[in-house]
Amino acid sequence: MWQYKTSVEWKGGERANLHCHEKPTVAITAPPEFGGERDHWSPEDLLVGAIESCMLLTLLFFVDKMKIDMRSYRSEAVGDLDRTSNGLRFQNMAMEVHAEVGTAEDVEKFSQAAENAEKFCPVSSAVNFPVSLKVQATPAD
Repeated sequence: MWQYKTSVEWKGGERANLHCHEKPTVAITAPPEFGGERDHWSPEDLLVGAIESCMLLTLLFFVDKMKIDMRSYRSEAVGDLDRTSNGLRFQNMAMEVHAEVGTAEDVEKFSQAAENAEKFCPVSSAVNFPVSLKVQATPAD
């Protein structure tokens, strides 16, 4: 079993600092639509970013295991938060991946690696809303 510890220190108003061991401190605030500051991360930003980052890192495991020649990678993610009868809840998250790989064979293998990442990413598996992954991989040659 692995554990991950963080701590939060309130700084007044809508501001706080998120700490994690010896890593850089992250200044956090509420989203701007709820009175926070645009130039700071919100928990909502961090959640979407955590899922997007986890998808990449899980994908990299499969890219290495399947010996895929990945030359570039870029992704974008959007999480939809809405009011529900139970309060504010994320409804879904959509993620788009654009990658360049070495060959046409790598394109097919990359799609399989992305399916595996979508299935095995521990952070996306922990949320109770759907996370969809759209992949566009093109061969370099």
